[in-house]
Amino acid sequence: MTGFTLQKAAALSYVGEREWHRGQPYVSSLTGLSVQPDGPAITLRGSAHGQERYSVIITIDRGQVQDAVCSCPVGGDGRCKHVAALLARAVTSPDDFRELPPLDATLDALDAPALRAVIRRMLSREPDLLSVLLTQPTTQSSAQPTTAQVQPDGAGATSDLPGRIRVAFDLLDLPDEDHWHWENDWDGPDFSELTPMLEELQELVAAAPTGDLAAQRSALAAIQATLDGCHGLKAQQPDLALDDLSTLVEPARTALLSLLARPLPAELQGAALGTLHESVANLGWPDHEIDGQLDLFTELPAEDRAQTVAFVRGLHDSEAGTYARQRRARTLYALASTGDLSAHENLALARATGDSFMITAALLDSGQPEEATALLAEHPELSLSVVAGLFQDSGALAHLEAFARTRPDPWARRWLFTHLNEQNRRAEAHAVARDALMQLPPAHADAPFWITQLKTVSPDWPADRETLITHWAARPDGPHLPPLVRLLLREQQPERAAQLLHGVPDPVGVLGLDLARQLALQLPAEQALALIIQVAAAHIAGRSRAHYQSAARTLRDAAPLIGRAEAQSAARLLTQEYPTLRALKEELQAAQLL
Repeated sequence: MTGFTLQKAAALSYVGEREWHRGQPYVSSLTGLSVQPDGPAITLRGSAHGQERYSVIITIDRGQVQDAVCSCPVGGDGRCKHVAALLARAVTSPDDFRELPPLDATLDALDAPALRAVIRRMLSREPDLLSVLLTQPTTQSSAQPTTAQVQPDGAGATSDLPGRIRVAFDLLDLPDEDHWHWENDWDGPDFSELTPMLEELQELVAAAPTGDLAAQRSALAAIQATLDGCHGLKAQQPDLALDDLSTLVEPARTALLSLLARPLPAELQGAALGTLHESVANLGWPDHEIDGQLDLFTELPAEDRAQTVAFVRGLHDSEAGTYARQRRARTLYALASTGDLSAHENLALARATGDSFMITAALLDSGQPEEATALLAEHPELSLSVVAGLFQDSGALAHLEAFARTRPDPWARRWLFTHLNEQNRRAEAHAVARDALMQLPPAHADAPFWITQLKTVSPDWPADRETLITHWAARPDGPHLPPLVRLLLREQQPERAAQLLHGVPDPVGVLGLDLARQLALQLPAEQALALIIQVAAAHIAGRSRAHYQSAARTLRDAAPLIGRAEAQSAARLLTQEYPTLRALKEELQAAQLL
């Protein structure tokens, strides 16, 4: 007896109905079933047998499935059919699982030599586990940094972190150069061993008190190890995108800025500032990272900030390529904004970035709203909703509003309408929506949006609707029946929509099957019958079982409107017209129309 229970609802909420049903054929053939307590949780294990034998592991805590993994090709997320099968077995037959002793009790029973023997056996079976072993915290590290950088003093509990970080980088499994460019061969470096150590680094920096030189040195050495490892990885794999390294660089640089903001001995301060500059030179400092670290940067001593800005300026000035110079300029623009820049210097830096958003912001900061709107005209990719905040903060929103009235693209008109409506300038918003509809072809994709908006701000919607219908019907490129019919149906005027089709020889061909069907089902019975039969016949012309099903469904849905006898009569008429279509007759019979 194992003494555990798992409710079906908890299992289903984890794997979902689809995988639950897919896993049922595997439930009875599962082997190697075991359950092992681990604190408040339990671990279920078993083997599923498909094309190969797959190992399944599931963690359950307080009756809920917390995690699962399967060795099958799609089992990495823990929601495959083999996991579902093991969960189903646990729900229905928990007594089938052999209970193993608690994991902690098993480990506690081993002395040091026995534990070493077990670890060696595990490593012989799974050599990849070596990285897990070598990156664990130890009281006496045997993997200390060997460079001439700042070394941690003492042998405290955190002093081995730099060495463990370096080992983790050394053990990263990277493809050789011949396989680097093959698509889908590699998902990128596996940083799973480094991620928890970076969390440990953040805790180390936060806990290092002022004056604890050993802890501060240890933290800096760990930061240096991380940034050096990222630089080495980038040098080894030049095609590796810096974004792939941001999960490591960003927390390391955040820790470095936090350390620099504290009072440090001169030697350590100089080493930390040098590390920051070296990381910027080697790994850049992208916008998305600076955005989250600018507050930390402003906490640095003024002299350190000035030196950093000067250093980045030197990097920018020495760059030969346009893209590289713009990238450095973006970093310089962000960092320099924390100091006292003249409007002229700020604008010059913004222009150097080549970033139209930054240039717009700088133009507004320097009191040049006309130049800012001129720039927007040159860069239609800049959304007005994105830059509206810049104009509002600088008190130049009226300039943006005037520009939006002249800009032809639909997104500018949408922003203008929303802006006017939010300011309760309903008459102006009404004019914008009405003009948009008058200028758009009726079948334009934006027409439904503007109809809705016009209706919300119109002081007299029936009058506006009549104006719109008259305008669309009289367009020089001819009447636009589908959008006009669609509008009238939305306004619950199906009979008027039918009047527009008077004299049209093929209304179904003009409107399309779906719209013609919608119209027919909203008309009075005497007007609907002919159109319903035409819709059904148009479906039948598709000559497939699916089309016959649609024809039968159309007649069945129309029966409450035209009467069941009329629907059955129409079905008989269609079978007489198409006597050789046996599948059509079967579908009409299935719909209980014959």
